[in-house]
Amino acid sequence: MLTEKNHMFSEEMILKLLKEAIGVQKGEVVLLQFWGKETDRELLHRFSNQVAALGASPMEFQHDRSNYSKLFKNMKEGCFSDNYYKIFEAVDIVIDICMYRPVMPAPDFPKENMEMYRSFMGKLFQTFIQKKKLVQLRIPTMENAMESGLSYEVYEKMMIKAYDIDYLSLKKKCEDFIEGIGKGTEVTIYSGEQKKLTMLLEERNWEIDAGDGDLPCGEVSIAPVEEKTDGEIFFESLYYEDINTGERKKIKNITIAVKEGRMLTSNSEEFNEYLGSLPMNGNVICEFGIGMNEGVDQITGYELLDEKMLGTFHIAIGNNTMFGGKNDAPLHQDFVGTGRVFIDNKQVI
Repeated sequence: MLTEKNHMFSEEMILKLLKEAIGVQKGEVVLLQFWGKETDRELLHRFSNQVAALGASPMEFQHDRSNYSKLFKNMKEGCFSDNYYKIFEAVDIVIDICMYRPVMPAPDFPKENMEMYRSFMGKLFQTFIQKKKLVQLRIPTMENAMESGLSYEVYEKMMIKAYDIDYLSLKKKCEDFIEGIGKGTEVTIYSGEQKKLTMLLEERNWEIDAGDGDLPCGEVSIAPVEEKTDGEIFFESLYYEDINTGERKKIKNITIAVKEGRMLTSNSEEFNEYLGSLPMNGNVICEFGIGMNEGVDQITGYELLDEKMLGTFHIAIGNNTMFGGKNDAPLHQDFVGTGRVFIDNKQVI
């Protein structure tokens, strides 16, 4: 649960997030999707109040796991027809307020109706992805802390620092970075003692995450040309998620070899097993990014924050079709590291 000492979600901070980070404008229709229990709805109402204070129109939409278990147990085919999704036509911005992991059903969810649930959530996502902005905002709750693999005390402290930043300054820093590199076409990463990885960008475009993606935010990223990343890359500590168990794992001092855009092997038997377990196109280098959030000051294995840390880079494998790439895969896994980074011979880290 939220604590009263958690100043982050005072009315002032909510207004700051809506106005400066997300950029809610007067007259817009803002759908607030609340992924949480009925007993926590007060936070949803506080967000609605601040949306209204900006002259925008709030719509509240709650996703309660326990209620969905009951709802889908009684559901018949034909419920949530195509007409249902038309009620969201007027929406401009969608904000997910996450007390726990979105979409994930409760343990007692009726398995026989899981396909209907997946269809419902899939159609919602396809509806919302067309909107001006789709933002996901995580609340520092006990359940989200457990999901991160961190203790609640550490998680809460890190989230507060990552949220409590100057968003206008962050946006300008990201814009200045992209303007400064211009039409850079080649990234070179030097890591470890003598490891070098190169990736070609060609005509791909940079993306800025400074409030209209995941929150906490703070990164610039791009989808490199999938088959044109080659070399080796070293991570002092590499964190990844087991695709079968969801368990977060850590490997020290690992070097990974990449050829023609694919992670092929490493000096770690454990990681090689992971690579061998990936689905088709799961080992393709799909993203390169640079952290820009000065409120994140340590790598902990919690990907949401690690990849935003100022002074770090991250590469990812898997799907990149949503931000300018062409690799279609059923996963997206980021790996965060440190080193020297050059774009067309200009050092950026």
